[in-house]
Amino acid sequence: MKLKLSISFILFVIVATAQEINYKLGKVSEAEILQEEHPIEKEAEAAILYKKERVEYEFTPNKGFKSVRYCHYRIKIYNKDGLDWGTIEVPLYKSNNEEETVYEVKGYSYNLMDGKIEETKLKKDGILKENVNKYRNKVSIVMPAVKEGTVIDVEYKVGSEFIGNLDTFVMQYGIPLDKVEIKVEIPEYFVFKRHGKGYHPINVRQTKENRKIPYSYKSGNDVGFSARNQRSTGYLEFFENKYVIETSNIPSLRNTDYTDNIDNYRSAIKFELASVQFPDSPYKNYSLSWADVAKTIYKSSDFGGELSKKRLFEEVLLNLKGEGKDDNQLMLEIFDYVKNEITWNGYYGYYCENGLKNTLKEKTGNVADINLLLVGLLKEAGFKVDPVLVSTKSNGLPLYPTNDGFNYVIAGLSLDGKLIYLDATEKLNGFGLLPSRAMNWYGRLVKEDLTSKEVSLVPKKLAKEVTFLQAKLSVNGLLEGKIRNQYFDNTALYYRKKYKDSDVVEVMEEMEENNTDFSVDNLKFNNKNKYNKALVKSFEFSKENQLETIGDKLFFKPFFFMGLTQNPFIEESREYPVDFVYPNSKKITVLLDIPEGYTVESVPENVALALPDQMGLFSYTTEFANGKLKCQIQQNINVHMVPAQLYPSLKEFYGTMVQKQLEQVVLVKA
Repeated sequence: MKLKLSISFILFVIVATAQEINYKLGKVSEAEILQEEHPIEKEAEAAILYKKERVEYEFTPNKGFKSVRYCHYRIKIYNKDGLDWGTIEVPLYKSNNEEETVYEVKGYSYNLMDGKIEETKLKKDGILKENVNKYRNKVSIVMPAVKEGTVIDVEYKVGSEFIGNLDTFVMQYGIPLDKVEIKVEIPEYFVFKRHGKGYHPINVRQTKENRKIPYSYKSGNDVGFSARNQRSTGYLEFFENKYVIETSNIPSLRNTDYTDNIDNYRSAIKFELASVQFPDSPYKNYSLSWADVAKTIYKSSDFGGELSKKRLFEEVLLNLKGEGKDDNQLMLEIFDYVKNEITWNGYYGYYCENGLKNTLKEKTGNVADINLLLVGLLKEAGFKVDPVLVSTKSNGLPLYPTNDGFNYVIAGLSLDGKLIYLDATEKLNGFGLLPSRAMNWYGRLVKEDLTSKEVSLVPKKLAKEVTFLQAKLSVNGLLEGKIRNQYFDNTALYYRKKYKDSDVVEVMEEMEENNTDFSVDNLKFNNKNKYNKALVKSFEFSKENQLETIGDKLFFKPFFFMGLTQNPFIEESREYPVDFVYPNSKKITVLLDIPEGYTVESVPENVALALPDQMGLFSYTTEFANGKLKCQIQQNINVHMVPAQLYPSLKEFYGTMVQKQLEQVVLVKA
């Protein structure tokens, strides 16, 4: 007989037994298995019922210290959207000589079958190791018998010789976290800086305790003229810095619209190795500045070493240089050559993967292969250009200076007193544009003499979209005319990518499908493959039912099917900044012949709005003369990001814009 319990009874059981939950591995309760939804976040697809992590350092005379990280997760799957939480992925570091290891993996899946708890044990074939790249491995723990309602309980250890590299302690996920316990025990010889991030408060208790570690070693004792080895026991005594975090009911962190990288706002703790000093040993400083990081990267054979291959650059330039070419023409041809000849393989990185010689031969490479080739060619041609290290949006904002803080490189060209950024990985990109993935606040420009400086990656120029509609409105509500769209800079890149694989017929069909009673004809694109010019889209159209008749008056919205009809910002409040990716501008102009025999009785009032500090501007104007109605809206967002504290102003700003664009013109018979 199947066990059936009401949700209210289940929640009663959960609350009543919350203090009695046993968090030892394998001690999953029936109440946890019966839980049909999360008691706080009803829509959650899964929840982490319990998370425990403990890091301690072990010592052996031969190798010294190594870190051991014990992890225990208990996760509840509520529905099919949460099934992916049945797999635990463990990232691992590696180098030429060492690699982190996962061991002592134990796990169980629990399901309720015919009123009884059914336990399924994790087998070895559920533990999968993958070589990600030369610096990373990954172990996936695929739990068995995972379905809706399952509770998984799994623990494992990670052993690491990389004693200064402690993985981030994550406190917030895309699902709720009910209870977390973290303990980090660090010997006094290692000094770490602690960095926190996120909006959910994390309290850390710090104490010191003495510790004694026994160890055995071989010792030689002289007996007469011979010696024999025997094992002896010694003790290493020191104090430890202990950090303890215990907290409950951490809400889920979910992606929202207009967010750059949600991980930037995720609550977490990161330990940075600052220094090491053993008894009777010199002090070693490991704290880095961003200048130190940039210098280390440039000195690598896969970075600065590749940029020193002058002969390679000279050979390529022989085919590009020609009589009568001025500097601007040569500069553009070098950029187009790299962009068109070399295809990006999809991999990021500031170190060359193939090397520039093989990249030219194979016609493919990672970001560094392509953009360092661009830097080298421009520099050899006499231009003032340097590589710029970047952290992409997906890589997030680093908490402190580290080599992992960068994962991308572009070219920084100094021209007429301005710094112009070039990225040749994007085939549809124009000169001086960055793809959105690389627009992440700041980069680090590194010179050949190993000096460096921070540079802003945020475009100062507005990416414009200009629309002009000229049409005739009939008394039966039929609107007929022409539309011309112009897209500039990053807006042009967006639409070039959107229309890249579509022919004219497909675009017309899509436009008609997305608009009711809408017919498109004679669609044309200009400058589709001229990436340094505005992309132009023009077409003829007709659309029915564009006015409403009430009595002897006609009513219509002068921007018809264009412009904003809904406020994208509907939340009452917001914790995170609003990310527009890049500053942008939208302008719509409507020139309309109104129906014969009618004149304008009223039009919406002109209005001008501004966000604080001129972050955004909006204007709405109308004028009527000689039977023609001209309406225009201009919307500028002058920054790439609006801080969360200005969200109420932004919401009101957009609300007013929407309201104005929904206001109507009233016509009466002349």
